[in-house]
Amino acid sequence: MAAYKLLPMGISDFRRIRLENYYYVDKTAYIPKIELVSSFLFFCRPRRFGKTLMLSLLESYYDCKQKEDFDTLFKGLWIHEHPTENRGVYQVMRLDFSQVAGSVDELKTGLDQYCDYTLNAFAHKYKDMYGEGFVEKVAEYKTAKAKIGFIATSAKEYGHKLYLILDEYDNFTNTVLAQHGEAVYPYADSGGWRHAVFEGAHE
Repeated sequence: MAAYKLLPMGISDFRRIRLENYYYVDKTAYIPKIELVSSFLFFCRPRRFGKTLMLSLLESYYDCKQKEDFDTLFKGLWIHEHPTENRGVYQVMRLDFSQVAGSVDELKTGLDQYCDYTLNAFAHKYKDMYGEGFVEKVAEYKTAKAKIGFIATSAKEYGHKLYLILDEYDNFTNTVLAQHGEAVYPYADSGGWRHAVFEGAHE
């Protein structure tokens, strides 16, 4: 009897889908097209449209820490035979704001805690590419803005490329808008990383 691949129902982790042999519709031909867009890419599509899975794909493709897994993850897909120069050259930071939940009063604390954990984890992941004490220095900063600023400055000094991915960027803002309306919603500048936003992703 033929072995059939399972459908990845509820799974949006590209790495898991490929390693556990789930069915995957090849979207990798879009990678070169994405690279032709400017440094900031905003991708807005309906819910359950595959945005998070696409972000996970880009993370696996661009992350320098997953470069050695290229054949394992991408063999048989279009991009395996047509890799771009940017394959595996970035330190990837992925922020998934669906992890931030709660009421409006709880959002700031939850966002701070999530960013603190994620940025510290980033420092641990890439610590061997920086000088001694990098992890400790990142941990010393108390705000996400300060941590990101230090990481970005350090990466520039060492000549590293950074790729920021924001997923579910509107998760917590929707909570604010639903409960209090636009009057209480502050607008902020995004800052200096080359990045992609898939409600959103790109460098």
